[in-house]
Amino acid sequence: MTTPLTEQSLAGLPADIKKPGYVRAERTRGIVHIGPGAFHRAHQAVYTDMAMAHGGNWRITGVSMRSATLKRKLAEQDNLYSLVVLDNEPYVQVIGAFDEVLVLDEDRDAILAALTDANTHIISLTITEKGYCLTSSGELDTSHPDIINDLVNPDQPVSAVGLIVCALKERYESGVADMTVISCDNLADNGKKLEKAVYQFAQKLDPAMADWIKANICFPCTMVDSITPATDEALIELAAEKLGVSDAWPIQREAFTQWVVEDTFSGPRPAWDKVGVTFTDDVAAFENAKLRILNGTHSTLAYVGTLAGKETVFEAISDDTLHAFIRKLLSSEIMPSIDAEGVMDLASYADDIVRRYQNRHIRHLLSQIAWDGSQKLPFRILNTVRDNYKKGNPVSLLCVPIAAWILFIAKRHNDQEQLVDPLADTLLDLAAQHKGSVTDLAIAVLNLTQVFDELTVNNNFKQTVLKHVEQLAALNNENIADTLETLL
Repeated sequence: MTTPLTEQSLAGLPADIKKPGYVRAERTRGIVHIGPGAFHRAHQAVYTDMAMAHGGNWRITGVSMRSATLKRKLAEQDNLYSLVVLDNEPYVQVIGAFDEVLVLDEDRDAILAALTDANTHIISLTITEKGYCLTSSGELDTSHPDIINDLVNPDQPVSAVGLIVCALKERYESGVADMTVISCDNLADNGKKLEKAVYQFAQKLDPAMADWIKANICFPCTMVDSITPATDEALIELAAEKLGVSDAWPIQREAFTQWVVEDTFSGPRPAWDKVGVTFTDDVAAFENAKLRILNGTHSTLAYVGTLAGKETVFEAISDDTLHAFIRKLLSSEIMPSIDAEGVMDLASYADDIVRRYQNRHIRHLLSQIAWDGSQKLPFRILNTVRDNYKKGNPVSLLCVPIAAWILFIAKRHNDQEQLVDPLADTLLDLAAQHKGSVTDLAIAVLNLTQVFDELTVNNNFKQTVLKHVEQLAALNNENIADTLETLL
């Protein structure tokens, strides 16, 4: 049986393996992170691990809202795991930042104790867009089943928002603030949206507590970026080969990583500034550039690339026509929507993004990027459409990924494959109702106000999407490129 990665085996790892620059036993918890998935473990946890080499008690207690798999896997190896950086100069780094992973259904009391511990100064989150339980306009969705449950049972929350308010309630009652809540998800104004959801939830329970939260707890906005494909058997084998021991749950990432954080905290923070984190008074330009340039083209490649028979980002961007389409989309419709003068060079940033897509060492599945389209597309594509309408700029190319998403839904239904989306039932029902006509399906999807909001009554937008739906639907995989060429 292969020796596992543990505290005991850490010292014997090969010399080229990067290890924690501190003694783990001498560090205690300072952060509770809700949603310790692959991205958090490849991103914020890595920055925190490196920051602890500069001092401070910032070990992380991870809180899984549902799955116990990570808890079981990491517990067997003293909560150590490896990060495999895949690039032209690859390396492996062992991360020791976690002290434990807890699961809401199993460890509710321990989670609340961690959240309310006076030594916990940061609650952070990576729960994806759907975890915030927001309406399309960014308000708390009080019709969401989890929110309904938590308002009736505030001491037994099942949502992240309810869990945060439950923890802050005890802080409010004890008069101990000293806590910052940090969203690390890909939402525009993520801190502001989280703050509003927490405030609106708290206000329904106790207006005085809500006002205390608003006056004492900071919710900084952030921008996070690093391409992090899902862990697979090939990665587990590669990590074991590099480490000389087995790691049950390694993660992989490209070399590029970026974290921009609004410089507003209501308590202490790790020495993140010493390990590459950018603190700024204005995150908006960074996040808009990332959401629109990277995430917007990612989703475009996911849906259009899938229709064209591609499997990974690298395969999609290596297609000359898809590459040219992405370049035209960036230059003519995405970059003109972003106000970043004096803050960043958008053209250079876009070039960097395309180069990152061309990293042959990263196998980033389009199917993974395609998850949760109904939640992602409003931020990644539709807000860009809205701004272009306001500025009098074109939107035709931006309507292509929307059309491709609708055809993706139809394909999932026709192939009887799972559609990973919070609106999966609704979308698949529509696909079933309109199986004989993708045009009728497109009309039905474009009328979903929870996705398109006021764009449901924008005839120019709807007609442009419908035109692309009909063009793309009439073609097989090999001809998708021909259609895209007509748009260049």
